[in-house]
Amino acid sequence: MTSAHPTQAVDELSQPGGALDLGPAQARLLIRMLRLLAQEDHPVRRDRVLDSIAGLGIEHAHAAALLDSWTERDDEGHIVGLVLTHNPTAHEVIIGGARKWTWCAMDTLIFTIVLNTPITVCSTAPESGAVVRLQVSPSGTTEADPADAVVTQRVPARGQSDFGTKTAIWGSFCHHSFFFPNHTEAEHWAAGRDDIAILSLEDGFAAARGMAAALTRYDEDQAGE
Repeated sequence: MTSAHPTQAVDELSQPGGALDLGPAQARLLIRMLRLLAQEDHPVRRDRVLDSIAGLGIEHAHAAALLDSWTERDDEGHIVGLVLTHNPTAHEVIIGGARKWTWCAMDTLIFTIVLNTPITVCSTAPESGAVVRLQVSPSGTTEADPADAVVTQRVPARGQSDFGTKTAIWGSFCHHSFFFPNHTEAEHWAAGRDDIAILSLEDGFAAARGMAAALTRYDEDQAGE
């Protein structure tokens, strides 16, 4: 697992040109989709998303192709999830009183910053099934149970990040980021891997702040929505 300067290794993902620098079109579409999913208590119509991106500088056909490859859909073709989702995962969140889920643990810390709202988190660790409960806000983690909880983040080698499809995103990042009740349990889960950083909640939130900045880098004019 990544042990030497894990925070620095995660921070490198957020630098210009790093794995999380999606470029203007993809980043703006992702942020718009997150905000719509957070606001709605039900899946979002694809056409509504496409209508909502007018003025963001995203080519309509490009946006449509990204939505088709990135999003989870229901039986009627409506968008159920893109990183924030109506489909249950190990990471349950309460946003504005509504229950939703995220694709990974780090998402919960990133979203409180991107959405500029407090979030209640209830996340289940793999293997042991231990539950980690958090209260997070744009300024940091305000409550944590257990207090020694940690979060993992994959730090892929250059060229090993794939954002082409939702399945690729899951494989590159989401299936590797979890909360654990303590460092020992996280180390056991990550044993034998050199691409996993184990971060304290404080360090995890600092990394999430950098990731949120990377995602909103091209979307400053929309940051107040």
